[in-house]
Amino acid sequence: MLLTEQPELEQTLSAEHTPADVADLLSNTKNILESLDISATLEQLGHALTSFVRVDALSLKLNGITEELLMVRQNGCFKHETIFGSKIMSPVSFGRVALEAGTPTLIDDIPTSTFTFPAYVSREGFKSLVAVPLRSGKREMGIVTIYLREAAPVSAEALAIVSIVASVTAAAVEHSQLVRRMETNYFSTVEALAAAIEAKDPYTRGHSKRVTQFAIVLAERFGVSDTELRTLQYGATLHDIGKIGIDEKILNKPGKLTPEEFEVIKHHPVIGERIIERVDFLQGARPVVRSHHERFDGTGYPDGLRDEEIPFLARVCCVVDFYDALTSDRPYRSAFSVDTTIQHIKEGIGSMFDPVIAKEFLEMSPVLSAMSQMPV
Repeated sequence: MLLTEQPELEQTLSAEHTPADVADLLSNTKNILESLDISATLEQLGHALTSFVRVDALSLKLNGITEELLMVRQNGCFKHETIFGSKIMSPVSFGRVALEAGTPTLIDDIPTSTFTFPAYVSREGFKSLVAVPLRSGKREMGIVTIYLREAAPVSAEALAIVSIVASVTAAAVEHSQLVRRMETNYFSTVEALAAAIEAKDPYTRGHSKRVTQFAIVLAERFGVSDTELRTLQYGATLHDIGKIGIDEKILNKPGKLTPEEFEVIKHHPVIGERIIERVDFLQGARPVVRSHHERFDGTGYPDGLRDEEIPFLARVCCVVDFYDALTSDRPYRSAFSVDTTIQHIKEGIGSMFDPVIAKEFLEMSPVLSAMSQMPV
C-alpha cells in the first residue's frame, strides 16, 4: 500500500518530544549545513531524525549519479555501503513517485508493494520506508529514503520534521557539490602549474602524478580520513610546484650541483608554499609542499624539523618522492633499480625516513613497482 502524507497517521514514538530533542535536532541540522562530505551529511541527517522517527537505515540517491549511499544502523552506529548502478530513480520507482509528489511518501508494507526494490531491502529485512525528495528551488536533486524493519506507521508530525531536515540536507548537498566543482576548477589550474614544472624539467615527466598515486596508496594503509587523502592528493601533486621559480639551468644541469646551486634548489619548498598560500582549499596542503624534504633526524630542509615535528602527510610524501626520484632518469644520472632504491630506503630508516612509514612502504613496494610501469 502506498500512502502520502496524512494527518491521521499514528505517532511512532512512545514518549513526547522534549526540548532536548529539539535542541539535538537544531544542532544536527547545523552540522548538516556545515558538512562538505556526502557520507557525513547523511550520517548527520540520521542522527537528526532519530529522536523524532525510527531510523533503521538511510539511503541517498542523487540525480544523474549511478551510485547510491546506504547507511544501515547497527548498535546505534551507521555502517556505510555504496550501491553501484542503482536504479532507484527509474520512472517506475518509489523515489520518482516521491519526487513527482513533492512530499515525503510512505510505503507502509514493502512485501505487498508492486514496486521493485534494491536487493539490500530484502537482505536487511526492511518492511516499510519513507522516501523524501530533495529539492533546491525547482531543481530535483535526489531522494533520501528512511527504512524501517517494521511495518510501522509514521506521524504527520514526524513527516513534517523529515521534510524540514530534508530541505536542510538538500541545501548541504548543493553546497557540497558547488564547493567540489570549484575545487575541481581550481585544482585543474594548479595541475596545469605542475605540468609547467615538468615542462621546465622534462626528466621529471609524470613524477608528480606517480608520487601522488604512491602516497595515497601508502596513506590508505594507515587508515587516514577521506579529507586527509584529499589534502595529500593536493600536496603530493604540488610538492614540487616551487621549482617553477628555479632557473632551468640548475634544474637541468647534467652534472653535480655546486653548494650554491644546491642552496637554490633547497628553496623550492618555500617558493611552493608561497604559491598556494592564498588558495583557501589548498591550506591543508601547505605543510606537505613545505616539509616533504625534511628528514626524520632533523637534517632536512627548509626548517630542520625532526621526528613528529614533521607533518605526517609530509613524512608519507618524503618516502614516495625519494622512491620515484631514484627510480627515474635524471640529467646527472640514470635511474636506479628498484632493488637498489629499496636498499637506500632501508639505510635511511630513522635518519631520512620515519621508521613506521618507511617499513610500511617497504611492505607495499612490490605494488608500487608494478604501478611504476603504468602509463601516466
